[in-house]
Amino acid sequence: MDILKENVSFDEVLAHYRQEHSGWEGYAIGLDYLNASNKRYQGKWTLVLLSSADIAGVMLPSHNHPIEVIPPSGLSVSDAAQRLKSLPKDQMSNCWKRICGINERDFSQMHLALEIENGMLKHVDGVHRLLSYVYFQKGDTVHAYVAGKLHAER
Repeated sequence: MDILKENVSFDEVLAHYRQEHSGWEGYAIGLDYLNASNKRYQGKWTLVLLSSADIAGVMLPSHNHPIEVIPPSGLSVSDAAQRLKSLPKDQMSNCWKRICGINERDFSQMHLALEIENGMLKHVDGVHRLLSYVYFQKGDTVHAYVAGKLHAER
């Protein structure tokens, strides 16, 4: 992970979010997640560039769509993408449609939202993008805004 810019304003995070996601299903819930993370970490954001290995290790929360895609205990993106291979796509059609649709986007131009806790990167917004990235083996570096004290923990 390469730190590109420290002390990023929340306005910058929101501007990229609006630009990339306005009109997308899930926009409002993603905005709620960003606001909650911003409050939890008192507006401390860092812009980073993530490698494939960094992305594979990001921890994802429970995700049901409508079947259990990620269990309540959470999974790393790598483990969740592996699990996804064995799930019945017809029982999670909306989730699978999102994951497949995102595959066509340019991942090098995306901005994920993560937070860091005890040295571990965790999802804030972008479950479907993260799963698509690993499932379809994109390999591009990806920008991410990370909430929390990144420089002190890495």
